[in-house]
Amino acid sequence: MSDTFIAGAGMVRFGKYRADVTFENLAAGAARAAMADAGAAAGDIEALYVGHVFGGPVAGQRVAAQVGLSGLPVSNHENYCASGATAIREAWIAISAGMYDVILVIGAEKMTDRVAGGVMPDAGDLDAINGMVMAANHGMSARRYMYDHGATREEIAAVAVKNHAHSVHNPYAQYQRPISLQEVLDARVIAEPLGLLDCSPISDGAAAVVLCSAKGLARLGGGGAPRIAGCALVSGTQITSTAGINDEDVSRRAGAQAWNLTGLGPQDIDVVEMHDCFTIAEIVRLEGLGVVPRGEGAKWAANGDTAIGGKLPVNPSGGLLSRGHPVGATGVAQVCELTWQLTDRAGHRQVDGARVGLAYCKGGTVSGTDGGSVTVLVINR
Repeated sequence: MSDTFIAGAGMVRFGKYRADVTFENLAAGAARAAMADAGAAAGDIEALYVGHVFGGPVAGQRVAAQVGLSGLPVSNHENYCASGATAIREAWIAISAGMYDVILVIGAEKMTDRVAGGVMPDAGDLDAINGMVMAANHGMSARRYMYDHGATREEIAAVAVKNHAHSVHNPYAQYQRPISLQEVLDARVIAEPLGLLDCSPISDGAAAVVLCSAKGLARLGGGGAPRIAGCALVSGTQITSTAGINDEDVSRRAGAQAWNLTGLGPQDIDVVEMHDCFTIAEIVRLEGLGVVPRGEGAKWAANGDTAIGGKLPVNPSGGLLSRGHPVGATGVAQVCELTWQLTDRAGHRQVDGARVGLAYCKGGTVSGTDGGSVTVLVINR
């Protein structure tokens, strides 16, 4: 297999855009930024992979037409919140197989004019029909975690405080101000015990990366680019009556696949971009991966162990809670952040000495299983 390098990364700021700012506008902005970062012209790009959920038919082809890439092979990928990460994985496979030397990957979403309230499972999903929507599921997760591990509401809320503190230094984040623990505790209840600030927002935005083989990187004149060590992808399995809501077997299996692909393990990870759609999600997924001991994730957040400067910095970008969560863009945004971290370009949110980064996305729910899709990407210098 050929090595795959990240030659360039680019984003547009996540947020809520006017109706006249289209999906294509956002995606094209991120694409141009990533190509400029890589020193790549349109003629250097050999294929385009696009992750999105609400972008509509042939969304990638519509973007290609805006950035001068019409006629290239274009691949569209939908895996709910893991859509962008899945697009990266498929591009990684194509480069590893020797099919292409330079690929542009975009994750993009325009949610504010397509989504009312929270994102929902499929309308025919049995759990959703009975009220087990995502916020309800995570509220139950938080309550069970508190019962099982003696965690406090304040410890879980500390995740939101930490991630908002990180995003102050991220120019691409939807929110760029710190919040206090009391603000999180006093926020309007969404699914008890979780409140508004425990939940990621509805967002618009786009992120892009240019992936290259060693030959493609040399052609672009790049050097010192981080390498994708491996990309895992698993889907949920049937839940038995003995499985707990926070068992996280799907995260454990995704992590095991990533460790097998890369030859690395939890002890090698220096920085994590975690899919924190809710505060409790960051905690239980870190534990499921094995990078934080079972039952200690909430305490790590409250003690500063997952903050920049702590034992294992998590979401230096601000994560979904504060950077924002345009669902198709999230996985690519995580890889942009790790690229900047591993090339010492993260400014005041830089994790000192970071050499290996991990990005985790969990996309969607399927009734009777422990999730839709989970991706784990491991990137190193």
